Amino acid sequence: MIHVPELKEPQQGLVSQKYLKPKKLYLPLSQHIGKPSSLSVERQAIVEESELIAKADGFISSNLHAPKKGKVINIDTYNHPTLKRSTAVILQCEDEEKEYTRIKSIETFSKDDLLEKVKAAGIVGMGGASFPTQVKLNPPKKIDTFIINACECEPYLATDNRLMVENLEELMLGVEIVAKIIEPTQIIFAIENNKSEAIKKINLFINTKKSTLPETKLVVLKSAYPQGGEKQLIYNTITRKVPAGKLPLDVGCLVHNVATCFAIYEAIYLNKPLIERLVGFYGDALKEPKNIWLKIGTTLKELFDEKILELKADPVKIISGGPMMGINITSLDYPIMKASGGFLFLASESNTLEESVCIKCARCVDACPMDLQPLEFAKFAKKENFSLLNDFYISDCIECGCCSYVCPAKIPLVHYIKIGKQYAPKNK
Repeated sequence: MIHVPELKEPQQGLVSQKYLKPKKLYLPLSQHIGKPSSLSVERQAIVEESELIAKADGFISSNLHAPKKGKVINIDTYNHPTLKRSTAVILQCEDEEKEYTRIKSIETFSKDDLLEKVKAAGIVGMGGASFPTQVKLNPPKKIDTFIINACECEPYLATDNRLMVENLEELMLGVEIVAKIIEPTQIIFAIENNKSEAIKKINLFINTKKSTLPETKLVVLKSAYPQGGEKQLIYNTITRKVPAGKLPLDVGCLVHNVATCFAIYEAIYLNKPLIERLVGFYGDALKEPKNIWLKIGTTLKELFDEKILELKADPVKIISGGPMMGINITSLDYPIMKASGGFLFLASESNTLEESVCIKCARCVDACPMDLQPLEFAKFAKKENFSLLNDFYISDCIECGCCSYVCPAKIPLVHYIKIGKQYAPKNK
C-alpha cells in the first residue's frame, strides 16, 4: 500500500444537504456489475415514486426503480461513466413527494424475507463495485466474519464519513439486518484513523447501545491506500489472506460498505428501494465543496443550472469517483448512479508529464497491494499478447491505481490493465 495526500478537508466536517426535487432524471439500465435490468415501462407511462421500472435480468443483475413520480418522456441512450453510452429511462418529474413509514421491528421477518426485500429494493455495492447485494448476501459457504468497510481511503471522498456521523443508528440497523441474514460469529467495524468524530460515535454506540449483534469490535487502521480494498481489509483486520483467484467468502468473510448497510436499512425499515444516495462534490474548480443527498438519475448539469453547485474556475478535469480509481468524464451531461460516491472538479492538472520509457525501477511491483507485476500487464497489452495475461493473474488486479501513481515514467499502467482485462481469454 502507499500513502497519498488525503485532501478530505473541509468536506469531512460539512453537514449534508438535500436536493430531492429534480426536474428530470436519466436512469441507465446498467447501474451495476452484471446484466443490465430489463425494461418494465414504456414511453409516456406515468410512474409513481419507488415503482419498478426495470427488472433484474438474470442472477447477477438488479432492479431499478423510479426515484420520483413522473412521466417517462423517452427511452434512449445517454451518457454512462463506464460504458460511455447506455440505454436509459428519461423521467420528467413531478414535485409530489412520497412519505415512507418506518416499521418498529424486524423480529417477524425470516432470513428469506429479508433477502427477498433486499433483492426487490435493487441494492448494489455502493462503495464503487456495484455488485448486486442480494447475491453477496447469499453465499455458497458459511460466513463467520462480517466486516463493515468504513475506510473511505480515496483522497477527497467524505460521504461515508458523513453517513457515520449523521446516520449511525440507521446504519447500524442495516448491520443488524445483514447479521440476521448471514449469522456471523463476529462483526468488525474497520475505519481509518483520519475520521475521529466517526470513531468516537461508533465506539460509544458499540459500548452503550442495546443490540442483537454478535461480538462486535471497532478496528482503527492507519490511513493508507487502498486500505478499503476488500482483500487488504480482510488481511489488515483478521490476518486472513484471500488466495489468488478466490473471493472473501472463500476465507469466511463478507465485506460491505457503510452506504450499502444504510441502503439495506431503508429497504427493510422504510420499504424504500435504492433511489437516492449521498454524493460528494469537491475540487478546486468549485466555489465550495458539498455533500448532497440526491435522487439517482439527477444530472450534474441540473445541479449547476439550479445553482446547487457553482464553479469558480473552468475545470481542467472532471472525475466520477476519486482521483485514484475514478473515471474522467467529458461534460456535465452525466447522471448520478447507484455507485456514485463523489465527483471531482479540478482546475489544475497535477500529472502533465507524458509517458516515457520504463526504467525498470520496480516501484509498481513494490506498490501493488495484490503482489502483482503491473509492468508485465502493460507490456503484453501494448504488444497485444493477451494470451499471457492470465498467467500473471490479471483478474486479481483491483485497478487501484497505485502502480500508475508511483511510476516515475508516468506509464498509464491501469489504462493498459483495463485493455488487457477486456481482451484476455475468459476460459482461464
